[in-house]
Amino acid sequence: MSNITEESKKEYNDRYEDLRRRYDVKNADRLRKYHNSVNSQDVCSRSTKPETVIAKRSRSYKNPESAFSKIFSETFLLCFIGFFFIITVGLGALYLTSPDRKYSESENRMLATAPTLTAENLISGKFMKDFEIYLADQFPIRDNAISIKTFSDRVLGKRQENNVYIGKNNFLFDSQVEYNESDTKAKTEAIDIFLSERPDLKAMIAISPNSSYIYKENLPYSLKLSDQKKDIQSVYGLFKSKNLVKLDVTTALENEKEKGTQLFYKTDHHWTTEGAYCAFENIIKQWGLDAENVSYEKLAVTTEFEGTLSGKAGVHDVKDSINIIVPKNSAGTYVVNYESQQRKTASLFEKNKLNEKNKYEVFLGGNYDKVVISTTSHNENTLLIVKDSFANCMIPMLTQYFSKIVVVDPRYLTDNMNNIASDENYTHMLFLYNLNTFLEDTSIIEVF
Repeated sequence: MSNITEESKKEYNDRYEDLRRRYDVKNADRLRKYHNSVNSQDVCSRSTKPETVIAKRSRSYKNPESAFSKIFSETFLLCFIGFFFIITVGLGALYLTSPDRKYSESENRMLATAPTLTAENLISGKFMKDFEIYLADQFPIRDNAISIKTFSDRVLGKRQENNVYIGKNNFLFDSQVEYNESDTKAKTEAIDIFLSERPDLKAMIAISPNSSYIYKENLPYSLKLSDQKKDIQSVYGLFKSKNLVKLDVTTALENEKEKGTQLFYKTDHHWTTEGAYCAFENIIKQWGLDAENVSYEKLAVTTEFEGTLSGKAGVHDVKDSINIIVPKNSAGTYVVNYESQQRKTASLFEKNKLNEKNKYEVFLGGNYDKVVISTTSHNENTLLIVKDSFANCMIPMLTQYFSKIVVVDPRYLTDNMNNIASDENYTHMLFLYNLNTFLEDTSIIEVF
């Protein structure tokens, strides 16, 4: 056994203190006692380096902070698992107890219903596909979830949600339907055949572009969409009927825009009443109807309109105003017959809709298969309108020029146009559409 000299002890202690600081041993007192109790030969032996001993001893002690971190990690993990379990069970309970919604007011569309399970659907995979859509559409707190997702996406710089483009100056833009010549030609040919059998009918087609074309300077940076003005001209070029006037609505809207008129809503895909009035003036002029004896007034009905684009995208930055434009002193000059609902009214406006989400339905109360309007106008003009919802805010403007107006929406119609046309000797016919609807609406072929 080797003797331990004072010099060796001092050298060891110096090196010990240095290593203690280096290893940052928190329990230094306990480590010192342990060190003093070990065999001096083991500690001070020339063959045993203090670095090795001190590292070994320091690892043998438990670090209180490490123990706390372990407890904290385990607690956090248990809390997270518990929270996830509660959310999962809660959402599952909501799925089972909440009745299915048929319609989304915020998105203005029908929601998927539970698919029927059959052997054929199960084998083909159609059941699972439809079931996934059903779960997504019937997801509890769906509208709130859309808003949260949109917020996080916008923080990350994403400018498209649910096929809605988030533009500048609080504009929301609907996506465009791609022009397909063969599909469109089938529609124009069906209409041509209908018109060829009625050569004396004064027919006109007026197709409006989307707001994304009129206000393309507000589109998200670098987004390039198709030229809808050219697309509309391509549609017009497919018609062969000689008694069909093709109204250039796009140019009229572009000219009106230069005057500072807001022609489309920022939160909805529809044009404003002012945009519809711009097209209306051109329709009356093309037909040669006397507009000088009729004056109009504009009335504000709400400043709290959040349209379908707002609901689809989950963006609620701004609200629109809705105005109505009607002939002066026109109240009580017509009767509106909603035939399929077996309901008659003396107004073209449904004021109760202003208390609901989709306030645009203040015009006509929404879309119906067939609406018959009888007016007190003393003329022989009768009008048949085939339309989408863009026409709803224009129809009140037309009541002073026709003794009878029949409004047909092919998307909801179970009858066919030949039967409807045979009920009345119409003098005028108007096809009034947004380009998106005209391109994607296959019911036009079915009813003509």
